[in-house]
Amino acid sequence: MNSPHVVFYRSMNLGHAGSPDRATLEGALSAAGARGVKSFQTNGTVLFDTDDPLGVVAEAAKTLESAAGYTEPALVRGLDLLVDVLDSDPFDGHEDARTYRKTFTFFDGGRPVELKLPWTNTKDDVDIVELRDGLALSLIRKEKSNAGSPTAEIERMFGVPATTRTLGTIERLVKAAGRG
Repeated sequence: MNSPHVVFYRSMNLGHAGSPDRATLEGALSAAGARGVKSFQTNGTVLFDTDDPLGVVAEAAKTLESAAGYTEPALVRGLDLLVDVLDSDPFDGHEDARTYRKTFTFFDGGRPVELKLPWTNTKDDVDIVELRDGLALSLIRKEKSNAGSPTAEIERMFGVPATTRTLGTIERLVKAAGRG
């Protein structure tokens, strides 16, 4: 059996306009052939098992569009990747007193980009500390009510849709999967 997978839906907020509710989301993935489907939090993060993760997510997308009008991208990663990243402690030595959040930004493909890491945006509110294939690990800062957006930075640089989760979300997800 393959390692569990996680699908990270972009701009999903369960139960809100333009997004499915939890039952619809989990039902769409189950009907598409996923096993052990567990929606995690309300941000469109779902743990599941299957031998064909991309096919399952593509099939579920049809149901999500017809049932809730949801058409945003879905980014799939193996749980093992997340465990490996957490085990590597990638944020060690990068945060300071201004750090607001540690984040994981998921994206697929895009134009080639070379960055000298750590990289800081011009607003000085996002530091990308590590890039892996389809994953940017970042620190964000928050001035007053505006936090930096690694999603916006990755979408601008790579020219592809992206979605971001906090380190805390990833840690709780891995723990919920019995791996943390």
